[in-house]
Amino acid sequence: MKSRRTFLAVALLAFSAAPAYAFDILLDIDTDNDPTTINEITFETSAVVKLILTPNFPGEEIGRVDFGLGGSCLECDLVHYYGTSHDLIDFDVPLWVQASGIASGWDYATSLGCPGDPGYHLVLWFEPLAGTIELEQPIVLAEFNAWVAPPTPSGCPQPASNLAAMSQQGVYWNYIQINGPAIDVRPSPWGRIKAMFR
Repeated sequence: MKSRRTFLAVALLAFSAAPAYAFDILLDIDTDNDPTTINEITFETSAVVKLILTPNFPGEEIGRVDFGLGGSCLECDLVHYYGTSHDLIDFDVPLWVQASGIASGWDYATSLGCPGDPGYHLVLWFEPLAGTIELEQPIVLAEFNAWVAPPTPSGCPQPASNLAAMSQQGVYWNYIQINGPAIDVRPSPWGRIKAMFR
């Protein structure tokens, strides 16, 4: 009985420590110019992507937000490699949000290895010029291009080509997959499935 109470106490503590957000930051492979429909996969090697801020409920008040943009990250010879490249940021321009009335900026961690898989080095922030905004519906923060990253050096594994909007290392709101899914989603015959579990 004591172990059950201990488990419940730990579970409650973990739940209360988890951040609760009034919004989601979503990536959308835009095919319909509609920020309320999210497309997360393309079989093309590049895509136009929109970064969307969506309230969990109409009327949510949102202030400054910091988050990461990353994805599958693999290390090889102390160097990190991502499976997707993008042009969201311009290293000569500090602003990345294209929506009016919102300030923005970014920073890039200089660590050589991967902080996690998935993980991110690019940290983005935005803040309404008025301090907060009340969102009734999703808005597009930015539009950018994403594509399959160049091959890694010989002998280094190639990370899956995906991109994730992340609230913290290893925790994402959603992710997109470019050049098809990283996991084979074709149906398998029943005999093959049974053979895998024998």
